Amino acid sequence: MRALRISLIILGVLAVLAVIADRVAVRVAQSEVASQARSTLGLSSEPSVTINGFPFLTQALGRHLNHVTLGLDDYEAEVDGQALLISELSADLRDVEIAGDFSSATAERADGEGLISYEEMTRAYGELLAAGDSGFGVEFGYAGDGQLLLTLQATAFGQTLDVGEVPGELVLDGDSVRLSVDDSDIPDVGGEQIQGAIREQLDTGRTITGLPDGVNLDSVDPTEDGVRITISGSNMSLG
Repeated sequence: MRALRISLIILGVLAVLAVIADRVAVRVAQSEVASQARSTLGLSSEPSVTINGFPFLTQALGRHLNHVTLGLDDYEAEVDGQALLISELSADLRDVEIAGDFSSATAERADGEGLISYEEMTRAYGELLAAGDSGFGVEFGYAGDGQLLLTLQATAFGQTLDVGEVPGELVLDGDSVRLSVDDSDIPDVGGEQIQGAIREQLDTGRTITGLPDGVNLDSVDPTEDGVRITISGSNMSLG
């Protein structure tokens, strides 16, 4: 009986040590993945990384991670070449294959979401319009019921006209996003020339680029906090 108790104690200690070793190994691996992701994605700081599943060492030996979660406070994409900051960007990576020398990894599937604040949309869109000397301005907000609130301005003959506030929607076509506003919602201000300029700018698609390789934009949904985006793709590289 005494020998059995000693054996059970030894097995228990070994099990605890194995768990500790596994957890230490996963922390080291998470740090390495974070470093690789920072370099590959061009981030200013390392993202949070969680390697899910237990035991980790079995996954590492097989060079296959079932599920990795990335969290980024800020990610800089582009809209028509103008910087666009996406906050609270998270990504679930599935079936991550690790290279033989552990220098890189590729996720078979990636899904995630992030948030573009209305302040950021107003800034980026405003700089695009200023660069094009369009004489058109817009400020973004939330109108409720999944719609944007657009505060429109137009400049003609040296005068700035406050067109007013109108509800609008975002229409996604591939990686291009445009504003959709009913003609009946645009106030009759400034005559046909102003009306035509407003309609032209609203109908112009804006291309979003700079997302991680292999990932595409799936949806853009206005919410109270900003525009919530979802992304998905395959064969996303982490180094």
